[in-house]
Amino acid sequence: MFEPTGATPPDIRREIIPVPCDDVALDLHVWQPPRPRAAVFYFHGLQSHAGWLWETGPRFAERGVALFVLDRRGSGTSEGARGEIPDAATVLADYAAALAVVRDLIGEETALCLFGHCLGGSFLAALLKSGTLHVPYEAAVFCSAWLGKLHATLSEDQLRALACDNGTQPHDVGLSAADFTADPRYRRFIDGDDLAIRSLTGRSRAALLQLEAMYLDPEAPALPPDVATAFVSGSADPIVDLDDAHRTFIQLTAGRGEIALLPTDRHYLLYTEVRDRLISWTTDFISAARPRHAVGARRHG
Repeated sequence: MFEPTGATPPDIRREIIPVPCDDVALDLHVWQPPRPRAAVFYFHGLQSHAGWLWETGPRFAERGVALFVLDRRGSGTSEGARGEIPDAATVLADYAAALAVVRDLIGEETALCLFGHCLGGSFLAALLKSGTLHVPYEAAVFCSAWLGKLHATLSEDQLRALACDNGTQPHDVGLSAADFTADPRYRRFIDGDDLAIRSLTGRSRAALLQLEAMYLDPEAPALPPDVATAFVSGSADPIVDLDDAHRTFIQLTAGRGEIALLPTDRHYLLYTEVRDRLISWTTDFISAARPRHAVGARRHG
């Protein structure tokens, strides 16, 4: 694994917390200042995991924001079959359990932002639209997320075939480190990361299709109107069709969301020159969202 370039400040605590789960051990990675004024729960993408945020966690914490990252089952240090994504109900139950742990840790009066990067944005959207999340949150950010990608790129016949796919043969996901970042240091890290997911089974892609259908369904529960929502990405993205992603985001949020573009043409913003700007923007976004709720009031997602 790539090592940090500098020491974490001594008052920023980093730890791994187990998430209650019946069949596998799930790891929740935490970077937390002594008295966080806000918190971010980060949904990582397909290839990445919590280890990719070794620099991001301390930078959020330095701004008084705790960062929580669940290694999805089968990813990072969590248990589970590699290259496998379980059915939608299992995925969402894992995230709901982790978010319950987070809310208990930070208390009711600390603002919580749900932040979904890349495929993590699809998991976040499905969770928010499923009606099964009962943990209060103040903001939701979709970062470089191609929302509804399978539905946008596959024909009707292909979608029907994929929905029935129960195959276990691994298929290369076709992601290149050069699409993520222009920095040679981070490219070497991505290419050498033994924990990165580089293939998916057919039945895993069927599970992703199932998750997309949950939030593309016009009859799915609406997002709470008092929750701040945003889509943030580079001004161009070699992996994501931003026009299509923006259209889906606008539909998802009923036109109430904010769209922000940062000056980079790479996919993984946290490994580009706009990393600190993204962290500052997110911190400000949470702070602006906080007054939407009375102190101590019970919110729901």
